[in-house]
Amino acid sequence: MNFIFLRAYATLPEFFNALFQTDAFPNIPFNTYGFFVAMGFMVAAITASIELKRKGELGLIQPIPTTELVGAKPKWNDFVFPSLLWFFIGMKFLGALLHDRSLLTQGQETVAYLFSSNGYPIYGFISAALACAFTYYKINKEALAEPKEIKTNIQPQELIGELVFVAALFGVVGASVFEIIQPNSDMTLLELFSNPMNFLSGLTIYGGLSFGILGVGIYAWYRKIKPFVLFDSLSPGFILAMAFGRMGCHFSGDGDWGIVSSNPPPAWLPKYFWSNTYAHNVISEGERIADCVGPYCYELAQGVFPTAIYEIIMFLILFLIMWALRKKVTHLPGFMFMLLFVVSGIERFPIEIIRVTDRFSSFFNLSQAQIISVGMIIVGAAGMIYLANRYKLRKV
Repeated sequence: MNFIFLRAYATLPEFFNALFQTDAFPNIPFNTYGFFVAMGFMVAAITASIELKRKGELGLIQPIPTTELVGAKPKWNDFVFPSLLWFFIGMKFLGALLHDRSLLTQGQETVAYLFSSNGYPIYGFISAALACAFTYYKINKEALAEPKEIKTNIQPQELIGELVFVAALFGVVGASVFEIIQPNSDMTLLELFSNPMNFLSGLTIYGGLSFGILGVGIYAWYRKIKPFVLFDSLSPGFILAMAFGRMGCHFSGDGDWGIVSSNPPPAWLPKYFWSNTYAHNVISEGERIADCVGPYCYELAQGVFPTAIYEIIMFLILFLIMWALRKKVTHLPGFMFMLLFVVSGIERFPIEIIRVTDRFSSFFNLSQAQIISVGMIIVGAAGMIYLANRYKLRKV
């Protein structure tokens, strides 16, 4: 298993073939980084759903009353979302699979393709037409002669789809905006919003977290849910999602690595934990590999610290701690959220010491992430102390 950590894998079949030491998986162009990011969203949704359900049963989040129209005939707005979704899928994915699979295996170029107007519209129209036909059949089959309104409740865990969408949307915007204020950044706010691809060109974790909090706060106000109860429910899942995100960074070789590791590794430590040249990385960084054929034929000239591996381990440990602690602090709304601030800062600050990143020379040569980490630890620790003392006062 050690060898799987020693190189990068642009596509998912490459990764699975190496993992299971087989050639059984055909080279279907599914991006490795995208897979792990999707897995991160999925595990975050699962853990958040479990917490929302638990807090709903405790009465901390009330079901949301709503009215649902049952048995109505198909209306024009029933076809908007499925037609747009399947037009995009047909135009981008189906067309590429049938005509040019390389469009889906080129890392950042694939992302650029997905966000551009390029594609195969004919397959988009065919897919959209089939989606509309299926939607019409499904709704019409369940239609009643006399539609009726019924009153029902939306359970807390049923909100998870909306929550993930809101958090992801705000998170991508925030991560990109924070990239602008990185030291030595060459992107302006106007350039960021003039091209959708710029929102994915330099994502920063803390930007995503900050704007994600803003988005979830707005959502909590809209749904009339106590925000700290909602933040507590999402906090452990965020840490677990970050572990999967870093898996994507490491196994695809997206440039999220450390400085050159020039000293020999300790005898007890596997080599891939100490130094990695990220052969076949998706950003084509380094020197060309001899006799290599294909788009990903580069590796770093010198081994670097694989900081993503360190972060994967740290995030998994921190998630287990938070997951074990969550039920013991249910009576303290906001405590898990403050703990998220603390553990995020503790995790990130030391990693930045050996990570390739820009720094503010006028501010103790710290990176943007280190400065934010210090602030998060202070705010989080102060919040935890305040909540603990407040609870003790109530007990007295």
